[in-house]
Amino acid sequence: MDNLPPDARRFRDAMGLLATGIAVIVGRSGEEVMAMTVNAVNSLSLEPMLVLFCPGKRTKFAQRLEAMSDFTINFLRYDQQALSTYFAGGWREPSAPPFRFVPWRAAPRLEGSLASLDCRREQVVDAGDHWMVVGRVLDLRTGVAPHRPLLFFQGRYHGVDFSPGVPAPDLSAEDEPAQVFYAF
Repeated sequence: MDNLPPDARRFRDAMGLLATGIAVIVGRSGEEVMAMTVNAVNSLSLEPMLVLFCPGKRTKFAQRLEAMSDFTINFLRYDQQALSTYFAGGWREPSAPPFRFVPWRAAPRLEGSLASLDCRREQVVDAGDHWMVVGRVLDLRTGVAPHRPLLFFQGRYHGVDFSPGVPAPDLSAEDEPAQVFYAF
């Protein structure tokens, strides 16, 4: 099966093997607050502090992206699966929504998040059937402990195993980034 040419389903399945965090992006379009669930969020640069997220072009959020200069990225906690479902459009219960937005600069943040980043849109890049939105981080807020993220892996929600792991190397004292070369 590995010798077959790639197709959309096999590509999606392969990318599903990379565990990702889940975030809710919140922006304001005029007087309307828009929010959507994403798992395509990455840090991009420390100097300046830049992040990116990638909304699908056909989403309502992406269609109003031009009107949003500011947005927040709100990382979800392990116990916030209902919020992920809600902002992905899958909420079907008639009760009141299970969230509250808190005013914060130009775009509100999601109360109770693991962490929130306040961002100003820097650039929007055409990226196939998605947009790649680059934002400059203006402020950030980390939620209260315990810090247990909601993860997405193979199409399902997961948590983190907090058993002791191996510490990453401390590269803060290095003058140059670490490089590894392999000879085949």
